[in-house]
Amino acid sequence: MTSRKSNPKDWRNRATADWTVTTFRQYLADEHERRYGIPYTPRSFAIEGRWLKTMIAEHGAELVRNFIDACFEDYRPTPQYPGLNFGFMFSYQRARVLPRVLAENTAKFKRKEATAETADKWDDLADWL
Repeated sequence: MTSRKSNPKDWRNRATADWTVTTFRQYLADEHERRYGIPYTPRSFAIEGRWLKTMIAEHGAELVRNFIDACFEDYRPTPQYPGLNFGFMFSYQRARVLPRVLAENTAKFKRKEATAETADKWDDLADWL
């Protein structure tokens, strides 16, 4: 992984935990272009930045990325709304998508914890034998 001194827009070469608002904005723009073939258009850069910063502080960058990815997966473009932005995700999809992402994150953490516990028990057993 790269250090914090790397380009903050270079989300492909940064650890997700090190992402900033700038990194998320670039990720949103790149993913939007890839998925929908049109430029990313936020409702307001200031509001989007504030909401991203709030979510990163509250949940961490990895969970925010999972939330954004889940929102992209759930969204079905229409002729009237051919794209998606973080303002829409935060305002309209958060209540439905965020609890699911939080539950998946908790389950993943518990699985990791259980796997580590099992590995520790096997190590103890191997030492005993």
